[in-house]
Amino acid sequence: MKKLQKELLYIFLFGLFLNTPKIFSQNNNEVLTYNWFDKNLGKESLNYNNGTGHLNFDRTINDSHRYYNTTEFKNGSIIYEGQSYFNLDLKYDLFNDQLIARPYIESPNIQINLIKEKVDSFKIDNENFINIKQTSTNFKSGYYEEIIVGNNDVLYIKYNKEKKDVIKDYSVFVDYKSHNDYLLLKDNKLTLINDKKEIIKLYPDQKRKINDFFLMNKDLRKTNQVLFMKNLIKYINNF
Repeated sequence: MKKLQKELLYIFLFGLFLNTPKIFSQNNNEVLTYNWFDKNLGKESLNYNNGTGHLNFDRTINDSHRYYNTTEFKNGSIIYEGQSYFNLDLKYDLFNDQLIARPYIESPNIQINLIKEKVDSFKIDNENFINIKQTSTNFKSGYYEEIIVGNNDVLYIKYNKEKKDVIKDYSVFVDYKSHNDYLLLKDNKLTLINDKKEIIKLYPDQKRKINDFFLMNKDLRKTNQVLFMKNLIKYINNF
């Protein structure tokens, strides 16, 4: 009976939304619609809640951690099995390449590892990540930040963190170090571009421009490689 009531409620509300005046844009209406369903039907009914529990027993040093930018949950959205979900509490475990959701604000210790194969993409703080599922001997599959840098070219950044055990005061701690990989989608082909030579191969007519950029931005490359790569590819594409 409860299932039937939910189905009838979906049909009724969907009809209402189809006839609602277009006060907001289509994207805003989509967000409002999904948020209403999530609030009134309960988050326990959402498909993404079927993952395993997320546990972290790290004892870290040097203020390091395994997550993307922060250990705190941030507001975000996901596309999961083709379905959009908005205003979620999310964080991204770089060590395990795992997206984590906190479905219940009133129970902050309940954290769920989303089933990776079912996640198409997600957004945290307006940064868009996609799940590159194709396998290759040249690069890893998994979550990549997506940056559109031209009409047809797209830069993808794979954020990684490596773990190292450190003994301090007769205790074992964990220290995480960042390491990133860079892919470029050009002419419908993904290429690893961690090396300057690979970038020049893709843009042979821009060789001088690329060399000049490396020369002028040596300090930025040392202090913030991610920003360096974003600026470089945008510079090449005049974007």
